[in-house]
Amino acid sequence: MSIFRYGTEVSDEVKGKIKFFVILVALSFAVLWIRVWYLQILKGQDFRNLSESNRIRQISLPPFRGTIKDRNGETLVTIRPSFDLYVTPEDAKDLDKSLTLLSEKLEFDSVGLKKRMRQQASFKPVLILADIDRKQVAFVEESNRLLPGIHIKVEPLRSYVYGDLAAHALGYLGEISKSQLEKISDPSYTLGDMIGKDGLESVFESTLRGKKGKQEVEVDVSGRAIKTLKKLPAGSGNNLILTLDLRLQKKLEALMTGTEEKPILGSAILMKVNTGEILALVNKPSFDPNLFAAGISANDWKKLISDPWHPLQNRSIKGQYPPGSTYKIVTAFAGLEEGVMKPEDTVYCPGYFRLGRGRYRCWKRGGHGHVNLHDALVNPVTFIFIRLGINLESMC
Repeated sequence: MSIFRYGTEVSDEVKGKIKFFVILVALSFAVLWIRVWYLQILKGQDFRNLSESNRIRQISLPPFRGTIKDRNGETLVTIRPSFDLYVTPEDAKDLDKSLTLLSEKLEFDSVGLKKRMRQQASFKPVLILADIDRKQVAFVEESNRLLPGIHIKVEPLRSYVYGDLAAHALGYLGEISKSQLEKISDPSYTLGDMIGKDGLESVFESTLRGKKGKQEVEVDVSGRAIKTLKKLPAGSGNNLILTLDLRLQKKLEALMTGTEEKPILGSAILMKVNTGEILALVNKPSFDPNLFAAGISANDWKKLISDPWHPLQNRSIKGQYPPGSTYKIVTAFAGLEEGVMKPEDTVYCPGYFRLGRGRYRCWKRGGHGHVNLHDALVNPVTFIFIRLGINLESMC
């Protein structure tokens, strides 16, 4: 009798548990059904639009900047192909082996490279080196079977044909900063773009820049490219023709060449006086704007800004010079034209000049002694030009 009662109590307990689990399963299915209804009915269109936007990825193609030429059509600034070396970690079967082989011919920061690879997806290419030379390109292409996952991408790069020639006038490119991006109303600029930072590259940025291209690529759920759907090629910028004359620029640059220990500091400008055209413009010391074209390294930038001769300073437009020496040339020319003085005539400079009650000192204590017109222009000797100007005035 007691055994029967115990079996009946167990049966009721099991039935209670079954009932509880049936209700739990029913509630679970109800929650799942409500969730499915919410995702497919209420949010279906939103997720469909999001899926379409994720399926197609737009890739920006860099524009081709216009060339800069002198008055005779000689190219001063152009674009050239830059061979950039990338690695796609996912495609590299033995990454360490590939990088070891690559390091035998190319110098690169393997530690920094691996750090950049860890910061993004394995199927995305990571830059190893930018603008490698043709020997390095040949090595990579010849060893492509031994370097899986490593490939070369060709991109346009700004090229200053004559290096530091007229560098301050031409200017240079640099990566756009966040502050510049906020000031520019053009939405086509994004972080990482190159923009004119100084000189004509900056002044005529909108003329030279060109138009970005666009490529639509279909990708899978992991972001891998499957195929190209549409490609709009990048547009070229307009060319810029200057009044500079390359031959005169080279000649003037050569005349102002100093030594590494003692470079010439100054500026020289050759201008067509009847039109105001600048035929040559030289600043010394100068710099090579090609350093900035692919993104200047920290070491090169440090050398430039720490150089005691300040090669980045544009002395033609930012330097401050006393105007007296300019008027000495005008005064000398007028004196020769009017016959007041001949080139071989000499004048004695005692080191000062009296005019009325005033006594004006020469820059050289004790004076220059007997000097002719050529010596007075070279040194220069202010005393002669004061006397020459007074004599000219008396003739009027």
